[in-house]
Amino acid sequence: MLKILGGEFRSRFLQSPEGADQTRPMTSRTKESIFNLLRGWFEGARVLDLFAGVGTMGLEAVSRGATQVVLIERDREICGYLTANIATLRCGDRAIAIQADALGPVAIQRAPAPVDIVFLDPPYAMMEDDEIRPTILEQAKQLRSVMAEKSFLVLRSPIMLSDAEIHLEGFDGPETHEYGRGMFVFLYMPKQPASAAPNTPASTS
Repeated sequence: MLKILGGEFRSRFLQSPEGADQTRPMTSRTKESIFNLLRGWFEGARVLDLFAGVGTMGLEAVSRGATQVVLIERDREICGYLTANIATLRCGDRAIAIQADALGPVAIQRAPAPVDIVFLDPPYAMMEDDEIRPTILEQAKQLRSVMAEKSFLVLRSPIMLSDAEIHLEGFDGPETHEYGRGMFVFLYMPKQPASAAPNTPASTS
């Protein structure tokens, strides 16, 4: 079962569908590593969680101090679990579930701007699809418009991006982390003058 790893709701379990893995949650090791990379950035943060699933990342952010988290999940059934998890944790004052396409305009329109942290965690099949992947990367570029000057975009992928894909317009980076076989996490920061660049989290991979 999925559970919150740290903070206010530490060790609380999240409801998720039985049987086939519909939500593709990160392993506990990977999730803990990402939150360690961004340690100190969640207190009082605004977070946008795209392809939120049952809330594995977004609700972890709430547990660790985020005050405004918007979680977007297109699948009706999964969004039902997400809504139930928010209710169970009684954090509806800080987290809102929206049933919508993470690659559509709603994701940007409903973002808690200025966003401090964006989790972009599309299904592996979408990232592996040569026709869909460009749409995901284009949405990543569009998110820059609602992000704070000092903020982070976290993109998970089962494949290493090509040289032509990996650098996103409007962003510096990425800082690349590989977790086991077939899991990459790319950490981007909004592009800005070097003198104003945010403190980059230390690599732990």
